Amino acid sequence: MLRILCATALALFFIHTASAQEYKLGPGDVLQINFWEAPDFNTEVRVSQSGHIALDIVGQIEAAGKTTEQLQVEIVKQMSRLAKNISQSVVRVTEYNYQYVFVTGQVNNGGKLTFERIPDLWTIINEAGGITEFGDLSRVTIIRGGERAGQVEIVNVAEAISTGSLSKLPKIDREDTIEIPRTPVGLPSAELGASIEKKNLIYVVGAVRTPGPLSFEENTDMLEAVAMAGGFDDVADLSKAKVISKDGLYAQTMMVDLEKYAKTGSPVRYIMKKEDVLIVPNRRSGFGGFNLTTMATFVGVISSAVLIYSALQPADNTNTR
Repeated sequence: MLRILCATALALFFIHTASAQEYKLGPGDVLQINFWEAPDFNTEVRVSQSGHIALDIVGQIEAAGKTTEQLQVEIVKQMSRLAKNISQSVVRVTEYNYQYVFVTGQVNNGGKLTFERIPDLWTIINEAGGITEFGDLSRVTIIRGGERAGQVEIVNVAEAISTGSLSKLPKIDREDTIEIPRTPVGLPSAELGASIEKKNLIYVVGAVRTPGPLSFEENTDMLEAVAMAGGFDDVADLSKAKVISKDGLYAQTMMVDLEKYAKTGSPVRYIMKKEDVLIVPNRRSGFGGFNLTTMATFVGVISSAVLIYSALQPADNTNTR
């Protein structure tokens, strides 16, 4: 008995799920309505903006919000009052126009796209012909319509593709607009993998003891990155440091007063991200803007040049005959 009850409950669940997912008609949909018992009444109609269809004999019938099966029952109910021989009808959607989105920007076939069920964001972009050579998938803009009209979301679709997390992309709803922006300064998009995969490195350059790339570690702030680079050099100008942070094909620069940061903890702690570049400039001092380190290097280069020049000169032969 328990097994029968469980099977019945499971069957009801699947019936309810299938019903919930079935397409609901809406304004703009085009329907083909056939009566096999009275083919003279066969017709093609469009659901009006008020959600109704118009049929001969019975006039207006509400269609919006109904499934095709529900509308079939309603049509037979209305028609059979005046045409007793009609007991069945078949409703088929020939154009799905109610569920639509707009795709604009750097796609090959943009515009209004209609669906029986609105798919995921990546599928919609492909339905629009895919991105052009200059399309930037790292900053796809979703402009919400309907009840959320005016809300804007920026989505990194490229990252979702590279990490296999397309299912985590925001759900697209009816009347939403998807805009694919142009890459900066008109540069063609790089290959997908190359344009979005970041190296597990950060860079600390300038007036530090051992400038260059460092292995990326989670939760590393600016001062910790400097410590990993051997600490500040004697000529470091801590008040004029800056961080260059990459985001897809874009980059942004942030000026940082590391001296103030070290003393007061202000501004807010910045956590280094993959491929961030921390630049610690030199203080400009000494002759002509050269600091002592630069002057020493310059003098060394000049000395080496003099020695090489002297070595290349021919021997003095004035005493030979």
